[in-house]
Amino acid sequence: MNHSRVRRVALALFLPFALVACEDDGGNNGGTGVLVPGAPAGVQAVANGTNVTVSFTAGANAASHRVVLSTTGEADRTATTTESSVQFTDLTLSTTYAATVFAVNSAGEAAAPAVTVTIDDPVETFVEVTANILTDVTWTSDKVWVITRPIFVGVDCGTDGTAAGCVEATLTVEPGTTVVGSTDLPQGVRGAYLVVNRGSKIIADATQADRAPTEAETIVFTSDKPKGQRARGDWGGIIINGRAQTNAGAEAEGEGDSGLFGGNLDTDNSGVLRGVRIEFAGDDVTPTDQLNGLALQGVGSGTTISYLQIHYNVDDGIEPFGGTVSVDHMVVTGIGDDSVDGTDGYRGFMQFIVGQQRGDAADNGMELSNDGEDADRSPKSTAVIANATMVGAGFGSGENTLSTFNGDRGVQFREGSHYRVYNSIFTGFGDAGFCVENAGTVTAANARLGGATDPQTTLSIEGSVVWNNAVADGGDDNFEGCSGYSTEENKTFFETAGFNNVVADPLLRTGYDDIGTMMSPPDIVASELPAGYTPFDLTSVTLDDVNLFAPADGRTLVDTDYPGAVAPGTALDQAWFYGWTVWTEDGADSRANQAGS
Repeated sequence: MNHSRVRRVALALFLPFALVACEDDGGNNGGTGVLVPGAPAGVQAVANGTNVTVSFTAGANAASHRVVLSTTGEADRTATTTESSVQFTDLTLSTTYAATVFAVNSAGEAAAPAVTVTIDDPVETFVEVTANILTDVTWTSDKVWVITRPIFVGVDCGTDGTAAGCVEATLTVEPGTTVVGSTDLPQGVRGAYLVVNRGSKIIADATQADRAPTEAETIVFTSDKPKGQRARGDWGGIIINGRAQTNAGAEAEGEGDSGLFGGNLDTDNSGVLRGVRIEFAGDDVTPTDQLNGLALQGVGSGTTISYLQIHYNVDDGIEPFGGTVSVDHMVVTGIGDDSVDGTDGYRGFMQFIVGQQRGDAADNGMELSNDGEDADRSPKSTAVIANATMVGAGFGSGENTLSTFNGDRGVQFREGSHYRVYNSIFTGFGDAGFCVENAGTVTAANARLGGATDPQTTLSIEGSVVWNNAVADGGDDNFEGCSGYSTEENKTFFETAGFNNVVADPLLRTGYDDIGTMMSPPDIVASELPAGYTPFDLTSVTLDDVNLFAPADGRTLVDTDYPGAVAPGTALDQAWFYGWTVWTEDGADSRANQAGS
């Protein structure tokens, strides 16, 4: 017998039964021989604008996949694909969709669990501010806010809050926010600036605490030009109008069409500026119609201003027009006119001030006035300035001469001033370190020489240092005559026994007059006290809410045993101005604007 042939016949008879048995095992195939697919895995739905891409890993045995996108109120969107992803377009903003993926073949289908995706409104990277702010608004740090014209917060509420049309509004600016002023406005047209009207507030609080901000926290108001191309006067600056008293009348008109200010509420609250930098401002429509970096017009003691820099402004850096607000920890750099000005009956305090002039444009370090028309107007400017380090342009060992020498007096008392200046340093100014100007101011100085101490009748400079001033003019170092006191009279007043002023090297460290950058600022810190220095006792100053107002937030004058803005010997990277202030003349070390430059 042929045994091989028998085996082949037997195998042929057996195989059909074996195949049927295999196909029947597991069932659910309708006898087609095709397995039901497995469910897809790894399903993801990702939105990009109004489009959604659904991706997945194919289910086992799938011939294709059906993707369904559904939401309430809309017809389902369905797509069939043999690929591993599908895109849906032109979806609805602010809508959440469910994406379900089915694996499909002739034997059936299997679905993966649905996943959801939301089509968010697009996030604007910058927002143009084109209208006045008449309701409470927050400028968030995830956007750059562009001021395109004069923008007013609120509508003026008058001297007592009852003015017709009054609208109170609060502008809140988050920590780390960048605000830029437009520069592409026609010549002769009022530039972009921000005004807070009487009765309204700005809350620009980088830290919510009494400390220096980090650079990331700092709120920056700057130019819309690229870094490295910014300049003084690119935009207008900030003006705050309050209801505190001034000696300019029941109310007065602010410079640059900035509105009315003044009233009888000395404790008025216009909000918070803390951890704020104002750069390249000072709108200059005409030579006499200019804006300061920060104008405080009748601002009350309920307002908080702390850790502030004003950098490269056309006109004055900061100027209180009357009012009672106090400022501490302030840097003023590269200002085109006076670094610190004040007039119209200012009665707050400023403490811990760093000022550095630049050789291309500058005037006085401090110009302290009462009133230019009537020196006896009340309330009188009886403000206190303490612990300032003011560096003039053009003298010293550093790079602080961008072009030719420019800069006048370190501190000038004028127009009936009754200011009191304590524990401060004035060095490197072209005309003088100190002078008293005008008849009314001379009267106040003479009263102090005669032993009077009443702030209503005197002016003071005590516990202070002048050095290396007026060298370029060949006059008596540090002093000059200035339409009031003669050179000798200014020198006699400053050196009066008991005032504890000294003409001495303040021992600022090498590099104090360098230009510097944010990460390498000028070292405006003394290495040690000048020989024989005696500080003025700041605890003797009374915050009486008449001649000097106490800030409502609890800040007060800090007693110091040194002159200047920073304690001698402090490491530069521990100085309160380190790491959040800018120094370059063109904004190269500043923050990017809305164009990312």
